[in-house]
Amino acid sequence: MSRKEAAAKAASELPTCRSTGGIKFDPLEPSRQQKQRTLEHCAKYWQNSCCNATHTLPLKRQIMEPIVANFNTKCQAMHEELTCSACHPFIGTGRMDRVCPDLCDEWYDSCKDEFYTPSGGQSLSPCYGNALVCSPLRHIVSTGREFCKRMGYTPGKSTDTEGVTCFDGSVPAELGVPEPEEHMADALFRIFQEQSEEPTGAMLAVVLVAIVGLFVSLKFFRRWSAEHKALKMEEARRRQQEAYRQAYHLGKQTSDMADLSSSSDEDDDDDEEPNPPAASSTAASSHVH
Repeated sequence: MSRKEAAAKAASELPTCRSTGGIKFDPLEPSRQQKQRTLEHCAKYWQNSCCNATHTLPLKRQIMEPIVANFNTKCQAMHEELTCSACHPFIGTGRMDRVCPDLCDEWYDSCKDEFYTPSGGQSLSPCYGNALVCSPLRHIVSTGREFCKRMGYTPGKSTDTEGVTCFDGSVPAELGVPEPEEHMADALFRIFQEQSEEPTGAMLAVVLVAIVGLFVSLKFFRRWSAEHKALKMEEARRRQQEAYRQAYHLGKQTSDMADLSSSSDEDDDDDEEPNPPAASSTAASSHVH
């Protein structure tokens, strides 16, 4: 059995992920060791988590709610801690399903003066935007246990062991199954599918940069093309002028040579004057006799 097959078999024997806390997981996948910096949120669980880059948006939505509601920083941090419990390997795989009582109490104490609103059934959510009915948390519930319940979490028992049988925000020491290598084409297709469903600001920025880059490239190409054409025309003009110049000098040399030849012929004619006719001398001599 190859190392790859052995790893696949070991992964198949581990408990698989299950959707929790409003975060949907692939039920066929085990908790994995993600690549570092893959998780934008809840990054402390990157070595063993059911969360991956595809869960950035749903995690971000939940984490941003108390920030948009302008809750105090301690309350914001506690909301993020509980939201990230879905990325804890024991919570994500169902090996742990309760929140430690002390953590529920700490969460309640940090948020009891902030305003919440009913959000379907008995659940609560931070009050912001167009919420019609908002009340301070202390007027809605009076204990951390009740607060955890109303926020969708199962509070633990007094006999629970923190970090073992109930979630306390700590990170387990064990590592997840190594993330399989993903081909570039598959990764690009996955990212395209995710962003087409709900594009992020980063993706929109990338698209905008690409459009601007294309526009600038076209602009520079047109300028280069115009300059290149101008240079070609200038070169053609220069070569044409050079051809004319050479033709002119060649024609002039031909004309001068023709004139020189004609003048030489005339000189030769002048040097060869005809002798007096011999017949006339003979006739004169015959007349005397």
